Amino acid sequence: MRTLGSIPIDYPRAMDIGLLGALAIAGICGPLLAIPKRVGVPVAMGEILTGVILGRTGFSVIPVADSSLKLFGTIGFALVMLTAGSHVDFRALANAKVMRISVKILVLNLILSVGVGVTIAHMTGVKKWSVLSLILFSSSAAFVVPLVANLKSSFNVSVLIAQVTIADLLSSITLSFLIGSNHAGKALLGALAVGVCSLALYLFLKMADRKGWIHQVHVISKRLNLGLELRISLGILLLVSAVSVRLQSSVLIAGFGIGVVLASVGVPRRLARQLFGVSDGFFAPIFFILLGASIDLRDTFQNGKTALLALLMVLGAVVVHVSGILFRQDGKDAIASMAQLGIPAAAVTLGSANGTLTPGESGAIMLSAVVSLLLASRALETIQGEV
Repeated sequence: MRTLGSIPIDYPRAMDIGLLGALAIAGICGPLLAIPKRVGVPVAMGEILTGVILGRTGFSVIPVADSSLKLFGTIGFALVMLTAGSHVDFRALANAKVMRISVKILVLNLILSVGVGVTIAHMTGVKKWSVLSLILFSSSAAFVVPLVANLKSSFNVSVLIAQVTIADLLSSITLSFLIGSNHAGKALLGALAVGVCSLALYLFLKMADRKGWIHQVHVISKRLNLGLELRISLGILLLVSAVSVRLQSSVLIAGFGIGVVLASVGVPRRLARQLFGVSDGFFAPIFFILLGASIDLRDTFQNGKTALLALLMVLGAVVVHVSGILFRQDGKDAIASMAQLGIPAAAVTLGSANGTLTPGESGAIMLSAVVSLLLASRALETIQGEV
């Protein structure tokens, strides 16, 4: 039995409906912490911090090893990646001038991220420098795009959207091969299977749209309050995720792939609201709380190298992304592009499961991601205030 001071703390029991309800209530801390303008933090950050307090770092009241809770977390992970994929902005990618600048910035980001990642891995003893480099290169389209998409259209905003979209797309595809499985052949097969499923879904949706089937389903669902679009979308997501897991790949690719398909054909507003409710209202908070609960920040700060890793990852992200100013990118846009959420979370989730990352390294990566979100959110607030 552990103790907190003189107070005994029992190890957490297996998950039941009461604990699930308690986690849903605990997830409200994320929105509550995001409300104050002066000290507000991103919602996902509040949920991760809640998990840290209730998990291994703090009171250890969340059964992070429980298989049922892991299943809820996996569904949340798939929905988080679907959200990221659905924010791929194809309009920004279609602008040739925007793409030229964005690609130049991203190439420089990539070169610097490799050099910085190798240096950090050498200094801290992390096994895979490639994972650190990918995290440094990544951005979070799901975090950045919604905050700038409604601003007055400008060249700088379009470049930022294209930049974070491409970085998120490339990072999501690459991560599962770097860290997703110890069986590279099966992981590749799983990725190909998900790609085939996503392509088939895209072609079917295009045909269904031409024939008017989607409109008919929408009308019937809305008239009779059936929620057909949501049921079909969730069913497809879970089935494709099952294919990915069965072939020892990751739900990361499944969720992101389905999200990209939805973005390419256009997500109806009603379906977008329904997906938001299911994901951000229940499953995503559980995923982020479980993620925070599964890391132990005491391991991070008890080891000098992992504490150094957290600091260097923050500094490295700044160096990599601020380099965009060499191509006349505004400094605020460059800082906004360093927002990291989905990729660090995915790296920690996958790396902890297969032993690629130690608990201390996982904590350091998530801590640096939290700081990157804080810096990026402040930059985005400044951008919004100027428009």
